[in-house]
This record gives sequence, structure tokens and C-alpha cells, in this order.
Amino acid sequence: MLRCIIADDSKIMRMLLRKIMENFGFDVDEAEDGEEIIELHAQTPADLIISDWTLPLMDGIDVLYKIRSDRKIKQPRFVFCSYVKDVDIMRQALEGGADDFIMRPFDEDIIATKLAIMKLI
Repeated sequence: MLRCIIADDSKIMRMLLRKIMENFGFDVDEAEDGEEIIELHAQTPADLIISDWTLPLMDGIDVLYKIRSDRKIKQPRFVFCSYVKDVDIMRQALEGGADDFIMRPFDEDIIATKLAIMKLI
């Protein structure tokens, strides 16, 4: 079973993404802030991290940089899921090592398409 960490400071968004990802057969953990993503991934490496751009304690982009810079840990797929619509921010995410960027609002079909492209479903 593939493991996914969903990171968002909104409990509702985490619940929505959890339901979608569990429908696709993922084992899901939730994080409320960037530091929690790092801790969860260190404990049990994830296959996929879905993160909001803006998080408490450590933004999603800082989490991405930290994970991508540590070649000793498993390198998961990393997808941002955010209301951010700034092209420069999306470019920064992709150039920084993100695998994709999902703009909100989204639905299960959009997630399915992204996961299929990454060969995770």
C-alpha cells in the first residue's frame, strides 16, 4: 500500500483529501504544519506528499527544499495543492523539485489524472 502525507492547516481540506486518497488505496497521515511533515516522513517515509503552499512553522516550499536536499531519505513525489494562482510561485515550486501543482478548487477526477501521470494509480 502506498503512503501519503497530506499537509494543510485546514482540517476540512485534510479530511477531503484524505477521503479522496483513501479511495485510491493510499494509507494517509495528516500534518497541520511543515515541521510535522518532516517528522512524519522521517518516521515512515511517504510515497507522496500533498502540501499547501502556506503552512504554519514552515511553508510547503521550505519543506520541499529540505526533503529534496537530503539524499539520505526516501524522495517522495511532492505535489502542492493550494489557492495560490501566481505563476511565479508555481514555477518556483516546480523548479524546486515539486512534481505537480494542483489549483483549488479541484475534484477527485483532477487528483486521479495527476496520480495517473505520476504512475501512482
